[in-house]
Amino acid sequence: MRLINRFLLISFLFGLFSLKAQELNLEACIDLAKTNNTAVRLSEQSVKTRQQQYERSKKNVLPTVDLLAGYNHLGKPIEINLGQVKDGIIEGTAQQTTSAAANIYEDITGNPMSSEIQNQIYQTSKDILSAVYPNYNPAVAKQDYFTAGFFLKQPIYMGGKLKALQQFNEQQLNSSKIGLDNTQQLMAYNVALQYLQVLYFNSMIEKQQQKVDALIQNQKYADELLKAEIIPPYLKNWADVALIQGEVLLENLKLEKENSLMTLAQLIGMEADKLPEINGEIPEDLPGDALLTEAQNNNNPDVRLLESKKEEANVALKVAKSANYPNIFAIGNYQFFRKELPLITPPWIVGVELKWTLFDGFETKNKIGAAESLVEEASLLIQQKQEAVDLSRRLAFNKIQSIGNQSESLDVARKQTYVTTEMVRKRMENGLSSVKDVNDALQLQFESEKLYYTSLVAYYTALATYYYLSGEPEKIIHFLK
Repeated sequence: MRLINRFLLISFLFGLFSLKAQELNLEACIDLAKTNNTAVRLSEQSVKTRQQQYERSKKNVLPTVDLLAGYNHLGKPIEINLGQVKDGIIEGTAQQTTSAAANIYEDITGNPMSSEIQNQIYQTSKDILSAVYPNYNPAVAKQDYFTAGFFLKQPIYMGGKLKALQQFNEQQLNSSKIGLDNTQQLMAYNVALQYLQVLYFNSMIEKQQQKVDALIQNQKYADELLKAEIIPPYLKNWADVALIQGEVLLENLKLEKENSLMTLAQLIGMEADKLPEINGEIPEDLPGDALLTEAQNNNNPDVRLLESKKEEANVALKVAKSANYPNIFAIGNYQFFRKELPLITPPWIVGVELKWTLFDGFETKNKIGAAESLVEEASLLIQQKQEAVDLSRRLAFNKIQSIGNQSESLDVARKQTYVTTEMVRKRMENGLSSVKDVNDALQLQFESEKLYYTSLVAYYTALATYYYLSGEPEKIIHFLK
């Protein structure tokens, strides 16, 4: 058992070492960023939220059923106000009594009752009823009531409100998806730029290492000349100082590379103590202008997002206009518990309810005006953004051509420094130049290399920018291996 655990531990450590030592290319870095980067994950969560809101809006045509229950305690018993109906009761009862007496009299005598007698009976009845009519309001003894039931409300016609709201949530979902694509493209662009910095430092570290190796050889040669008393000590000191400066610069370049790797690791979601291993160098064979014909697609993510926001504004305008139309609901109410209510009402009721806002202080009119203005504002923003993108693409295109020509010239110049350095070295070996002359030639050679590789960084940065503005930032992968 112990042997098995040891084997598993060794396998685990070997797996970690292999993972740490795995070299990443640009495509792998972009894939990691799309999966692990916090900004991308936040955009993905926003899409999930909008999806839930859209799914909920598709169910807003379904009825709502509520359980309504309540306990009520009255501050005083319910009273029946008999005074409000006194006159009507007395008047009606007196008339009924008079009419009944007249009918009985006619049945017995065969003759109609005279009006004088009818008036006398009517007045007597009113006097008697007025005398015996209660002069108080009877009260219902119970003061506590509990009721429970179901209430149903089904939308029938909402003036397009529900459909407009569903369309609005659907458009918000589309906008969040475009926003996710926008975030991923921006992340791919930033990863490419940071990856390019790492390649630049790799190239410069290699060139500086070559310079340090040459300075070491130059120092050894100066030491031999000093021992042979061919050169004075100060020239040997020049060689020592140049070597120290070269080694310090080499270490600084390595630290700069480490900083770039840390930034790249943060972009792709790796831990800071597990920096990616990238050993490639910046490509020196420029692809040329022919590749730009592949990037004529104008699918800028920012423009697409603004267009989606404009559609949201159009749907919001529909929502605002729908407020002018009535709302019609089917309603139903069933009370299954109504114990000892003072007034006996039917246990269930169904009906149709209409709500139509005829005047709201011009609030709806103002909302419609604001929504129309928002649509126009979105159109102008799209136009402004598109003009800016088109200008930036043209500038990037011209910069690619300009920097490409500059890089070719710098490439010729730096290669010429190789010849110059070699000539100065041979002259030093023949006693025609000093150790310092060689150091100066090596420094000039390194500065030429720095200018050349800086121009390459600028070229590929402009190229990555051109692809990003065209909505295809990952095309740069083909040129940065």
